[in-house]
Amino acid sequence: MALLVLGLPVAFSLALVGAAGLWLLGGIPLAGNFLATEPYSNVASFTLVVIPMFVLMGELAVAAGMAQQAYTTARAWLGRLPGGLMMAAIGASTIFAAVSGSSVAATTTIGRVSIAEMRRNGYDGGIAAGTVAVAGTLSALIPPSAFLVFYALIADQSISRMLMAGVGPGLLSAGLFILVAYLTARWFPRLAPVHPDRIGWKERISSLGMTAPFGILVLVVLGGIYTGLVTVTEAAALGALAALALVAAARRLSWSTLGQALAATARTSAMIFLIIVGGVIFSRFLAFSGVPFALVAFIQSLDVSPLTVVVVMLVILTVLGMFIDPVGMVMLTLPFFFPIVQDLGIDPVWFGVLVVLQAELGVITPPIGIHLFVVKQIAPDVPLSGIIRGILPFMICQISVVALVLLFPKIALWLPGMMQH
Repeated sequence: MALLVLGLPVAFSLALVGAAGLWLLGGIPLAGNFLATEPYSNVASFTLVVIPMFVLMGELAVAAGMAQQAYTTARAWLGRLPGGLMMAAIGASTIFAAVSGSSVAATTTIGRVSIAEMRRNGYDGGIAAGTVAVAGTLSALIPPSAFLVFYALIADQSISRMLMAGVGPGLLSAGLFILVAYLTARWFPRLAPVHPDRIGWKERISSLGMTAPFGILVLVVLGGIYTGLVTVTEAAALGALAALALVAAARRLSWSTLGQALAATARTSAMIFLIIVGGVIFSRFLAFSGVPFALVAFIQSLDVSPLTVVVVMLVILTVLGMFIDPVGMVMLTLPFFFPIVQDLGIDPVWFGVLVVLQAELGVITPPIGIHLFVVKQIAPDVPLSGIIRGILPFMICQISVVALVLLFPKIALWLPGMMQH
């Protein structure tokens, strides 16, 4: 925590503390042998190909103009309702989440096509930016989510089950966000005036044709995974290939476009892989020190219910999420939490969904909520305090979804359970 406060990136903070701990506990031979082999062997894994492939698919979807298509369709159906443009941004984020595994990328992309539109139609800048910041979190839940894949890899869980577990909570979140947008506009019409345009049924139905590319990618990726026709890695590769074909079909394929997509994919993947390396070093140090086993023994001695333990863990994640990026937060806490989860017999897939929900609450929580600064860059004249006020009603939704998944695990586990039959 001291290194993070000093500004050292999470990956290097984890690696430095882990390496120093191994050296102190086992000497230079132990630390040297581990550092020489383990970091490379943990990331030189064919399974990890799924992360850059899903990220690349999302980047190519942006290049194909699919974010604008999603927003146009959502606006055609929702724009005339109270808070319609807010609801259209949420709907577009929900649709776009099905092809983009990065919540930051989704927030940036949907924000560019929706915030200015809302403000041109008299919406309050804070509520417009806040809506987009929250809606972007859906990409961390609705597959293909890079974050769910990341958790599955770290916790050694089935990637396909983990991805399917995000569908229920993701759609529930989207529904509650839309409800809050509607109620906000009804109760505070000056913040979100009704849009005057009239769009007929013919235009609405024709707008559905714009969602065909999304249908193709969902069928290729989620259809292949759910039916078991392809592995998750193969589905990710096929999804990236299908997205490339859609860019070509939209006549937007060029060396520049492809280069930008590959460069963005490389940057995101390198960041994730570095955090994995740092986390592996840190977790090995913890295992060698015996701290996780001592924590398990301590929790057993308290004689409290597993649900109470999970709630305490979520509270810790909430606090950490205010200061640390979600991937780093998971790598920092999972070596402590996961042995306890296993010992208490808690479903690791259900726990993973709760972790992702809590991590995504962190990206919209001040002072270091990543999505706050993303939308601030898109709308620089909107004060940060206004964006935070715009987010507050939706934060109640996020907390409500966490509570519902806690009380009704089937929300997350129903779809993965169907895959077993």
